[in-house]
Amino acid sequence: MRPSTRSRNHTINRNRLSRIVKKSKQLWMEELAGFHPRLWMARLLLAPLPAYTGSRLRVWILRFAGFTIGHGTTMSGTPELVGNGNLYRRLTIGRGCYFNVGCFLDLTEPIRIGDGVSLGQQVMLLTSTHRLGNAQQRAGELVAQPIQIGNGAWLGARCTVLPGITVGEGAVVAAAAVVTKDVPPHTLVGGVPAKPLRRLSEP
Repeated sequence: MRPSTRSRNHTINRNRLSRIVKKSKQLWMEELAGFHPRLWMARLLLAPLPAYTGSRLRVWILRFAGFTIGHGTTMSGTPELVGNGNLYRRLTIGRGCYFNVGCFLDLTEPIRIGDGVSLGQQVMLLTSTHRLGNAQQRAGELVAQPIQIGNGAWLGARCTVLPGITVGEGAVVAAAAVVTKDVPPHTLVGGVPAKPLRRLSEP
C-alpha cells in the first residue's frame, strides 16, 4: 500500500472513531439527563418510610437536597419529581402546604406553589407536553410552560394541571378534573376539561 493511501485510510478511520466517540457521548448524556444524584440520595433515604409517616422528615430531606420548601409544609408521601437540568431551582413550595401520597411534578419548567396549598392523592402538575404532529408521529415538538398555584388553593385527588396554568388564590380543583385553562381565584372548577362550577367565599 502506498504511503498516501495508508495516510488517507488512517484519516478516515480516525474521523470514524471521532464520530463514534461523539455519538456515544451524546447518547450517554441523554440517558443520564434525568439523573440527579442529590434527589436520588433523598429518595433512597425516604424509601423505607411507609405512607403517612415521617411527613416532616420528607420535607427536611428534600430541603437538604436543595429544594425550596417553606416552614410547616408536610408530605404524607414523597412526590415524584422529574425533569432534566437543575430542577432544584424550578420548584418553590410555600409555607404550611400539604402533599398527599402519589403526587407527580414535572419540572421541565418551574412550578411555584404558594402558602397553605393542599394537594390530594396522585395530583399531577405537568409543565411539558407535545405539539400535535403529522400522521407519522402525532406527538410532535416538545413544548413547556410554568405552573403557578396560588395561596390557599386545594387540588383534589387525581386532578391534572396542564402546562402554563395558573390556579388562583383560594381556588378548588375537584377530584379527577383536567385543568386546561387558568382557574380564577376563589372558584371551584371540575370536569374534563375543568369548568367553573361556583364562586367560593372570600376572606
